[in-house]
Amino acid sequence: MRRPSIVVLFVIAAAAASACGGSAAPSTAPSAATPAAPSVTASGGFALRPAPEGLGCDAMGVAYRSVTFKIDPAAADAVTAVTDQGGSLRTFWSVGFVGGSSGDAVVRDPDGQVVATDGEVLAVPEGDWPRLHGYFVCPSPDALYVLLQDPS
Repeated sequence: MRRPSIVVLFVIAAAAASACGGSAAPSTAPSAATPAAPSVTASGGFALRPAPEGLGCDAMGVAYRSVTFKIDPAAADAVTAVTDQGGSLRTFWSVGFVGGSSGDAVVRDPDGQVVATDGEVLAVPEGDWPRLHGYFVCPSPDALYVLLQDPS
């Protein structure tokens, strides 16, 4: 008689676990585990990887203290960042940022101002969030997320 009650408890626990994993809200810790494909810009510029909507930024720090942007408009992943420790990071950008047109190796904000150039270095301060020309940057171990608005 004990076996049926254990089986019932197991089935209930399994159902609860699968319900929790179904459509969970995005984590506050950004992850590039399921990468978004680069988006094509309406301006005719090169594609940027779109940042997830409603992204939060985890307070967990990163080991690197700076990144250097590498922009190659002809590459499949046109904008990456290399850490001061030699690691390569994917970059994700809020909708509104656009890749340079006519082969320009730059990223522009919605007002057309240049916010990243090939070879530009961004410092990652200890205990604070980096800013790229005033825009919030969320660093993670494998990616950088550049956002038009600070996460709330």
